[in-house]
Amino acid sequence: MSLLSLHIRNYALIDDLHIDFNDGFTTLTGETGAGKSIILDAFSLLVGERADVKSLFDKNEKCVVEADFSTSGSKYLSFFDEHDVDNQDITTIRREITPQGKSRSFINDTPVSVQVLKHFGSLVVDVHTQFQNFHLNNSRNQLEFVDDFIENKSCLMKYQADYKCYVDTKFQLDELKNKFAALSSELDYNKFLSDELVAADLKPDEVEIIEKELAFLDNCSLIKDNLISSIYSLSDSSDNPSVVELLNNVKNNLFQIKEFIPNGNDYLERINSALIDLKDISLDLGRIVDSTDVDPQRIEMLRNRLDFLNRLMFKHSVSNIEDLIAICETLCKSVVDVDDMDDKISFLEGEKKRLFAVALSDAEELSVLRKRNAEVMGKQISNELKLLGIHSNKFVISINTLDDLSPTGRDSVEFLFSANIGSEPCALSQIASGGELSRVMLAIKSVMAAKNSIPTMIFDEIDSGISGVTASSVAAKLSELSKHTQVIAITHLPQIAAMSKYQYKIFKEASQVRTFTRVKLLSYDERVMTIAAMISGNRVGSEAVENAKAMLK
Repeated sequence: MSLLSLHIRNYALIDDLHIDFNDGFTTLTGETGAGKSIILDAFSLLVGERADVKSLFDKNEKCVVEADFSTSGSKYLSFFDEHDVDNQDITTIRREITPQGKSRSFINDTPVSVQVLKHFGSLVVDVHTQFQNFHLNNSRNQLEFVDDFIENKSCLMKYQADYKCYVDTKFQLDELKNKFAALSSELDYNKFLSDELVAADLKPDEVEIIEKELAFLDNCSLIKDNLISSIYSLSDSSDNPSVVELLNNVKNNLFQIKEFIPNGNDYLERINSALIDLKDISLDLGRIVDSTDVDPQRIEMLRNRLDFLNRLMFKHSVSNIEDLIAICETLCKSVVDVDDMDDKISFLEGEKKRLFAVALSDAEELSVLRKRNAEVMGKQISNELKLLGIHSNKFVISINTLDDLSPTGRDSVEFLFSANIGSEPCALSQIASGGELSRVMLAIKSVMAAKNSIPTMIFDEIDSGISGVTASSVAAKLSELSKHTQVIAITHLPQIAAMSKYQYKIFKEASQVRTFTRVKLLSYDERVMTIAAMISGNRVGSEAVENAKAMLK
């Protein structure tokens, strides 16, 4: 047994509801609209279905759905280890929805993502809804059933891993080819621009250096006149007293009185130092004068260079040499990148071809495995359908080869079905009635349960579209299933309700302001009356009661 209990608080018409489950076969019965589907909807939150704040019973309180599962044994160890959740014999899973619409999930009080919650749910319970009957008509879903039936899942996992490598490489190759095409179309122009900038031999701060030199050359005459005047004022040979001559007079005067004034020798030393500095300055200024000549060719060359640099900056929409150098580096890199891309494309082309061959080999191996298992699976489903009252059925799982690889391989699956002698099997979606579709799904679930050992199976109106002897066959099959797995079924049929070991009645209870969904485990006598009502309607006569008792036996 797996599902031990279910507790729902503040969901739809449910304020607070608790159900304890036992092993074997349990049914949930009640009038249409009593809330059976609401209970299943709430339970679906525990297996990862989308949460909706509109479902809150009280919009100011959070909704809580909680279930206890028996998880003793080694089957679940890898799950608990993988997700760092405490391993316990009884595992509690919980989903909470706040009035603000936020959803939180827990396993044994450890916060987990909805994806982890969904993973755990897939290990412990299989939930069948009426929608799944129509879901069965989809070719992709039919393929999933076949893959679930295959014992050696490593083949599928290997294919999916290799296929992902192939697709990733193909994506990289396509992206690189697109980039290469874009760069190649601009390659000649980019090469021209990069060659022009490289030939320009750009240097940082070059504009500032040129502008400074031009300013010097443009003011050469003024500079030279002032330098000569300064040298003249410092020169000893001038007709007028020079600074040096005047300073020598000061030196001579102080020399005569140095012994009579404080620090006289210090002053003489300082004056000597000043005289030496002035003579050095005069010599330096003289050298500058000698090197200061107007050079029209140099001025023209500098102005041409400055004009060239300004044109380049304007051409590339920048305001300084540093940005121009950065553009040059980018252009040079783009030219080199195109050359490198060609080599990378050649490498990826080879990788794509190699990985495709690996994935194709995996797909072919997987296809062989599917076809071999599909034949066995088809026969088992056909046998189950015979037990469910479709005695002359033919059920064939057809597997065809696709033109190209897909995420699931190279196979397309189609379930073919015939319910009558002499009729060739056709696509399930074209010929199966609602009742037949329900039985086909039950047959598949029975086969899959034996194969995959799902601890709990929940059926929502698997009895849709059937009645009479067929309903008894379905009830017998559910009862047989419950010998190996826990079966919980929502039903309107007395045949199915009577076959269950436990029967819960779902009903509405109204107050002056609200309507509530309630649940009750029925005693034998209550089951007799409930099943009698399911047989005859609201007027329960003695004959219906006797029929109910007979069915319960």
